[in-house]
Amino acid sequence: MRKFLELRVERSRSRSDLHKKTTLYVVLNKDCEKVSYEVVEKISATPTYSVGSAEIHRVLVPEDSLVIQASFTLNIKKRISGEILILDSSGKLLCRAVYRKLKVRVTYGGDPLTMRLLKCLFDSLKLIVKKYKVLQTTKT
Repeated sequence: MRKFLELRVERSRSRSDLHKKTTLYVVLNKDCEKVSYEVVEKISATPTYSVGSAEIHRVLVPEDSLVIQASFTLNIKKRISGEILILDSSGKLLCRAVYRKLKVRVTYGGDPLTMRLLKCLFDSLKLIVKKYKVLQTTKT
């Protein structure tokens, strides 16, 4: 039996429109191709900033696919920072990365598959990345 994953979707901004937060998820297979999935339930949640909306999606993901949960914040200086989590279909964390100053730093995980998925994500979002760096790899 497959397990439901609870994934957050958010688009909010501050009243002064100086800060913005975007959270999204993408379901991919090992070849960086989008996979169809089923949203079972949408639960309303409170957004980070006052203007906008947030939801928690309960998603049924196929067995051989991976989920990328990305959360990005645009600050007052128009810089984007973010956190990216890569989960397998059962919800186990495979990789954690941060995006700051146009660089992606992998703080957990970092095998070649997750690095390829990170590159596919940033290519599809059209965000500029100057350098990818792995700080810590996991031994399995």
